[in-house]
Amino acid sequence: MLISANILFAQTGEKVKDNWQNLDLRTDSVFGISMEMAYKELLNGKKAIPVIVAVIDGGVDIAHEDLKSVIWTNPNEIPANGKDDDKNGFIDDLHGWNFYNSTTKEDDKTKTILIKTKLEIVQADQKILDQILQKIGKPAPVIKDFKDYIPINEAEFKMQTNLVAGLKNSSEFVTYKKISLQRGISYYKMQLAYYEKQDFDPITGGPSSYHGTHIAGVIAAARNNNIGIKGVADHAQIMVIKAIPGIDPLGEGGQQTSFAQLSSVIQDERTKALADAIFYAVDNGAKVINMSFGQPWAKTSVAVDKAIKYAISKDILIIHASGNEGKDLDQMIIYPDRENPEGQAIAACWIEVGASGWKNDENIAGRFSNYGKSSIDVYAPGMEITSTIPRSAYLDDTGTSMAAPVVAGLAGVIREYYPELTAKQVKVIIMKSVEQVWALKDKCISGGIVNAYKAFQLIKPNN
Repeated sequence: MLISANILFAQTGEKVKDNWQNLDLRTDSVFGISMEMAYKELLNGKKAIPVIVAVIDGGVDIAHEDLKSVIWTNPNEIPANGKDDDKNGFIDDLHGWNFYNSTTKEDDKTKTILIKTKLEIVQADQKILDQILQKIGKPAPVIKDFKDYIPINEAEFKMQTNLVAGLKNSSEFVTYKKISLQRGISYYKMQLAYYEKQDFDPITGGPSSYHGTHIAGVIAAARNNNIGIKGVADHAQIMVIKAIPGIDPLGEGGQQTSFAQLSSVIQDERTKALADAIFYAVDNGAKVINMSFGQPWAKTSVAVDKAIKYAISKDILIIHASGNEGKDLDQMIIYPDRENPEGQAIAACWIEVGASGWKNDENIAGRFSNYGKSSIDVYAPGMEITSTIPRSAYLDDTGTSMAAPVVAGLAGVIREYYPELTAKQVKVIIMKSVEQVWALKDKCISGGIVNAYKAFQLIKPNN
């Protein structure tokens, strides 16, 4: 979940430990979910059955070096024969399906021009920030330094205003601003490479796949290949389902931008794409669905509600990112949500996730993360999460989009090792085994951060 620079602040100035989301608070001094400890002490030598986790997003780079071994392959399809071998209505749906219309060549030309323009703007902003910091001449300038700074042109004035506003909320804003600009440059360069070279799979990858690729890596990047990163789940297979447009890391509203495009035409074919994506995931064997998108105040959709109800009836656990407005979800709606017109049927198999950081302090809940004492179920690591991005690259990112796949990964692991557990039971286990945090007691139902070690301890006495 990519969020705009005006609402995201780094939790600290230092670089967090690699793989921190899987580490343990007591042994590693970062507030991860203790997944590594669970593998070492509780799951070592235990048999696991692969579980399919569907990533409904903007696509995934299935050729990524750290993902290609964990991508789901439809066992009933013969590759590239142009036939619907499994008679499910989709020809050559080998790794998933694209329910969102692909761009045309004409669109590509237009988008290339737009991306180049955005890249130039971000590069110019980076240059302006660098020259302001150089003129101030301090390693850690504070808000007074920027207030006292005399800009030499309108561009410097705009940057000064942005920095002063950000520093009113966080002393780390300057650090984040610099990092976010660097991320933006990397992202737009990656987009240009895709559009100019045209060497992507329009069904599963392509220029819109940054967000989905990052999410897939958090869930299940190969753990034993000695390259890249380690996903949460060790035997998960990623089913790639494209049902939303790509997400611009520096766009207004960030993650919400993508579904805003859906919600603005909520009754048209794009809403149908989301519903079809959910039906596809269920009918092709997914046991967990990750949905890291949403839109405030969007209208409900009968088609999507029907698809969600169908998923719940088929024992599917849905993991949903709560969103990045920094607001109380008890007082607002992010759609799609756990409620349908018939009431609470969805809630028992739906986990709403907020984002937490690695430091065990009063700022552990991300400022940007939506919260809600009766609407958010759990928190999970979602700040500075390093994961996969297209073209076998890696990048750290922040948001509830990164927190949701941590929980999806954990749910996948539980269903791998204890396949007899229902989706409802898995949710109960995840909720009951959280690490309680005082700062979260009024921000979510469980009052804590998911913890894999405690989850498997809770299961083990009964198995």
